[in-house]
Amino acid sequence: MNKSNSPLFFKKPLVLGLFVFFILLFTTQYVAYQEYVINNNEQKREINNQASLIKEKLQSLVMYSYSATKLLEYIVERNGIPEDFDNIAAELLGRSKYFDVVELVDGKGFITHVYPLENNEVIGFNILTSPEARSGSVTTIKRRDFFIAGPVNLKQGGVGMVSRQPIFIDDKFVGFSAVVTKISTFFSELVVENSEENRFIYQLSRVNPETGNEDFFLENDISPYKEYAIPVEMSIGEWKLYVVPLEKTFNTAIWSSAGGVVLAFFSGWIVWFFAGRSARLNNLITSKLSEQEKHLKLVYDITSEKVKKSEALFRSLASNAQVAIFSSDNEGMINYVNDEWMKYSGMTFKEAMGSGWINAIHPEDKDRVMHEWQQAVVYGSDFNSELKFLDKKGNTTWLIVKGSKLIDAQNNIYGYIGTASDITERIQNEKELLNYKNNLEKLVGLRTEELNDSKEALLNLLEDINLQSAELEKEKVKAQSADLMKSAFLATMSHELRTPMNSIIGFTGILLKELAGPLNTEQKKQLSMVKDSGSHLLGLINDILDISKIEAGKLRVSFYPFDYLTTLEKTIDFLMPQASKKGIELHTEISNFDITLVSDERRIEQILLNILSNAIKFSEKGGIQIKVNVKDDVLITQIIDQGIGINEKDINKLFMPFIQLEGGLSRKHEGTGLGLAISKNLIEKLGGTIQVESELGKGSNFIIRFPIEYSCNNKFNY
Repeated sequence: MNKSNSPLFFKKPLVLGLFVFFILLFTTQYVAYQEYVINNNEQKREINNQASLIKEKLQSLVMYSYSATKLLEYIVERNGIPEDFDNIAAELLGRSKYFDVVELVDGKGFITHVYPLENNEVIGFNILTSPEARSGSVTTIKRRDFFIAGPVNLKQGGVGMVSRQPIFIDDKFVGFSAVVTKISTFFSELVVENSEENRFIYQLSRVNPETGNEDFFLENDISPYKEYAIPVEMSIGEWKLYVVPLEKTFNTAIWSSAGGVVLAFFSGWIVWFFAGRSARLNNLITSKLSEQEKHLKLVYDITSEKVKKSEALFRSLASNAQVAIFSSDNEGMINYVNDEWMKYSGMTFKEAMGSGWINAIHPEDKDRVMHEWQQAVVYGSDFNSELKFLDKKGNTTWLIVKGSKLIDAQNNIYGYIGTASDITERIQNEKELLNYKNNLEKLVGLRTEELNDSKEALLNLLEDINLQSAELEKEKVKAQSADLMKSAFLATMSHELRTPMNSIIGFTGILLKELAGPLNTEQKKQLSMVKDSGSHLLGLINDILDISKIEAGKLRVSFYPFDYLTTLEKTIDFLMPQASKKGIELHTEISNFDITLVSDERRIEQILLNILSNAIKFSEKGGIQIKVNVKDDVLITQIIDQGIGINEKDINKLFMPFIQLEGGLSRKHEGTGLGLAISKNLIEKLGGTIQVESELGKGSNFIIRFPIEYSCNNKFNY
């Protein structure tokens, strides 16, 4: 029976072994293939990274070259060839590590300025006649814009790129501003020169727009590697970059593939060999235990790393904290203090460890704090206290200390951590407040005694105030009665005074016309004096009545549209004889010849008459200018004279009634001092403003503003 079962027993492990072999073979070869793809992609990514880096640096070179040549062009266009060319060029070279030389070229193509001059003796070289440089130079002039020429065999040696900016002044070409970048400088900055560590060949080329051929910057022959060409998009032409690996990297996926074959073979053999045996179970158990051990070790390593990082973070935070921080074990022995704690205590880290921290506590607080700390440790409670630190220099610091217990996952206390904040300023403030409170209580007591002493005097004062209030009330009644009497007097006198004065003026006018008979010269002179005096007295009466009405608030004005310029012209015509008599000319400057003003025409005429009369009265020479313009629906009239002017300190008195700036019997000019006061009140009544600008001895400028369309809401201030 055993003989008949032996072949079947033998075949089953073999089938199982072959199955394992093919499964592992397929799996390992698939993994090897993926590794092969990843390795190839890694090499391509490295090439692309190198190409991207060079493209970025090349574009940066173009940008810096454009900025540098444009700045130099701007300086030459605005200020000519700068005297401090070397300083400017040195600053431009300092801004970019890619520049080797800065040049200026005149309109005939000769290089006139070079920096640095050492190893660059090219002054006097004509780039427009040089076969090597002419093409790029002519292209730059035709473009009238920035252009990079290259590759160029430089006169000072080597191959490079020349960035030029044409300079035009008044549309005439006067030269170039240029910077030169040697290819050796550009590639050495990128660390792409051939070296032992370099695994790539680099080449940079520019497509000649005329021939379509590539002009190469470096001597490397890359003709077999055209597939590695990477176009570089530039506004100055078509460029190509080549990044070619020096040698094909051995793909380690081949070893993985071979290892997979070996692994599959031996795995299949092991399965065939151990299939059906009791050792299989032992191997499986061992394998599982090994995996678990690795897993536990991995967990332990990760946990240990996290703990280390957490401790490092705690140390960093504690060291930079603005409060003192300390920690201890579960027996109350200090095992950490931060810098702030050491600053408060004046102790070193080593001195504070264990129970050494006790020496930092002020002797007055030491026994109490030790007892509180021991109670917290014994009973597992938090620690809270206010205490003083006394450092080695004798400085005392008040602290509020809070300590909290540290609990592990099993709810066991394994230590304490706490903070200590400086409250010295608060304690001092509390002491000051206590002293202030005590002093305040004493002061309140003294003031209470003083108030009791002055109570009787206060009552007497109140009695006197009541008596004075009664007297003031009587005076108020008298004043109101006097005001009523004044109004009644003015209403009566306005008729009684005006009637005879009008008669006097009228009859003297008739006599002067000689309707009653001829008059001799002396009679005419005397009658003219009577008429002038009567007119003057009538004007004075009218002014007094107007100011009285204004003060009583009984002056009435009417608003209707009228031609402002016509009113102004009538006023000027009326005053022209008076001005001509003094040899004064009246000039007008009007910006708008169609001005319709909504206001009271009679009062406007009265205002203009008063102010123009004053200007004529106080002017002895020169002329009077009248400016009229309209701005933002506001009519602005300026009356500018060249008279005696007004002292700045007297301008505030100018519009007060019955005030004459010239006082006493020696004053040269007549008047009651009512004209400007009436004018100001009328202007404000009509919704306008008046402003005075004056300089003593040079003249005055009266500025009057009225709204074109009057309403009660459009009054304004200036």
